[in-house]
Amino acid sequence: MKTNGRSPKASLEKANPKRDVSRSKILEAAMELFYVQGYNKTTTRQIIQKTGILNGSLYHSFTNKEDIFKTIIIQALKDSLEESEKLLHKCDSISDLITVAAFPVALEFYAASLSKRAAELLYQAHQSWTVLDSFINVYIEWVSSHTTLFDPNEHKREFYVNTLAVMGSIGNLVGEFCNTDQKLNYRDSFKIGLEIFCAVFKYPTFTIDSIAENVCNMVESNNIQIFNKKLQIDNDKLTVENIS
Repeated sequence: MKTNGRSPKASLEKANPKRDVSRSKILEAAMELFYVQGYNKTTTRQIIQKTGILNGSLYHSFTNKEDIFKTIIIQALKDSLEESEKLLHKCDSISDLITVAAFPVALEFYAASLSKRAAELLYQAHQSWTVLDSFINVYIEWVSSHTTLFDPNEHKREFYVNTLAVMGSIGNLVGEFCNTDQKLNYRDSFKIGLEIFCAVFKYPTFTIDSIAENVCNMVESNNIQIFNKKLQIDNDKLTVENIS
């Protein structure tokens, strides 16, 4: 049964703005807590207390803390990729394909270099199968929408497995930013990640230096950041914006 062309569930959700408000409040509160004290030290009880909602309201919108975290990470990634759309066009060569595929990876390293907490959250995302699986599916959609060289219906399984292998290495490299006191150059880490990507996918590596520089220049010159729409950090003071 449908109502005005929509499913009953869609109609019910549309007719329940209070649920949307509660969901938004939960995401805002969770993001602030995750950023201020870290993912592992944050509990659902703390999120509920900070949000000021009933206990059942959280579990009506999300399965658990990991589900909330996944929603925040994936939406932040999608926001940053959407902001990048104007910089990238349909690619018709392997070099262009590597550039497109490398872009989300560069965003991770750039965010990690700007904030240890951002690095910690991204590292945590790589440790969660639920988050990583969603991350890879967004990644596949991103690549397939920018090239005619990759058919997701034909190669999705192979691409998924290869990406999974690459993301393991990327996660460890991102983790280095939150687990060392050394000042790391994110461009160096990104280039290593790019070399791993090309090795796994068996792509030529003779243009890696120029691709890495081009991608990093695009990210930096446009200041495209994961979490940029979620957080504004000024002198270590945190202001959380609305998370839709």
